[in-house]
Amino acid sequence: MVNNLNFKEHLIDDTFMYVYGISSVDLTGNGFLDLIAVDTNIGLYWYENDGNGNFSKHVIHEKPGEWLERHTIADINNDGKPEIIFVDNIGGSLLWFEFDGDPRDKKSWKYHYVSEREFPSAYDVTAGDINNDGQLELAASAYVHGGNRFSWFERSQGSWTQHLIEGNIPECRTVELADFTNNGFLDLLGCSASNGQIIIYENLGNSVKNRWSKHVIDIFNGPRHGHAVDLNNNGNMDILMTGGLPLANNRVSGFDMKDKSDENLMSQEKIVWYENPGGSDFSKSWKKHTIFDGFNGFEVIAADLDNDGQLEVIASALGPSLNIQSGGIYVFKHRGDPKGKWDMKIIKENWNETHQILSVDINSNGLKDIVGVANCAKPHSGKNELRWWENLG
Repeated sequence: MVNNLNFKEHLIDDTFMYVYGISSVDLTGNGFLDLIAVDTNIGLYWYENDGNGNFSKHVIHEKPGEWLERHTIADINNDGKPEIIFVDNIGGSLLWFEFDGDPRDKKSWKYHYVSEREFPSAYDVTAGDINNDGQLELAASAYVHGGNRFSWFERSQGSWTQHLIEGNIPECRTVELADFTNNGFLDLLGCSASNGQIIIYENLGNSVKNRWSKHVIDIFNGPRHGHAVDLNNNGNMDILMTGGLPLANNRVSGFDMKDKSDENLMSQEKIVWYENPGGSDFSKSWKKHTIFDGFNGFEVIAADLDNDGQLEVIASALGPSLNIQSGGIYVFKHRGDPKGKWDMKIIKENWNETHQILSVDINSNGLKDIVGVANCAKPHSGKNELRWWENLG
């Protein structure tokens, strides 16, 4: 039962001007997962974990005017150490950070551009071996203001080349590489918040020009952030997705719940998953299963929180919706069949504009914990924070 899941909340940092993207990685090689977070327009930080979930803050990079947000971790230069690959939203760039020596020393860090001011409104990035050449490539989304595209970036002899996957896709958000057809090639999961498309770009393994084939899995109300995950444990990658209508300060008062059209709009804000029919025939429909209705979601992830061999779903909410009272973090557990009913537990409420979430083992006790960030300052009444929730079992 979902109510058997218990968590203890811990504050890591509440001094951010604006916090959006987070990740986890062991930077010191001591076996404990550290955290990466960025104070957009201020600086890039990492939080050293002592193994018990107590964190020490270190500066990687400070550059006012830069708008670093979502990012990914990968060994992009094959040196055996993790690098951090970022989007610079306002700068329209992709860049990666590496360290040589002690990562606690700011001087040990330097950065390199993958694409400098050639990817307007860069939004999210992921890494993987797209062309099966044994090297990591990057794929990224760009969402407004001249962006509106998915591209991938290929490295050759130290330089990077951008290849357009598709342009004129309004407000691109999710970008993730996964093999949906089990053919050994990484496909690309994407979504468009404005036109509602949930998209798989099938990797055909052909030349650069003819590599991708687009398949629209569904039209969804304002999809934001989803992930590829084998939710029914059958060996095929399914899709988790959430989203909703644009967030406004008068989110509740601005809707007339006596007006059925308004109620219907808010009921379309959902957490769903799409069941992979298997094989490589995309003419087969991906069956949509609803986890929760009336949820103004930002991101949804999956993790086995109670070590029972089944995946729970964790979702962040930007603000109130039809069936939740506020932004925050929520956990969902099914009753034995992910196609059936899911029960919800509130982990954190009154935490508006909750953005990226992670589920990793912070204190090395064999249980997945939860990490999240939220921008609760103006126009809200709180602070912009990084927190983690200890899984008590």
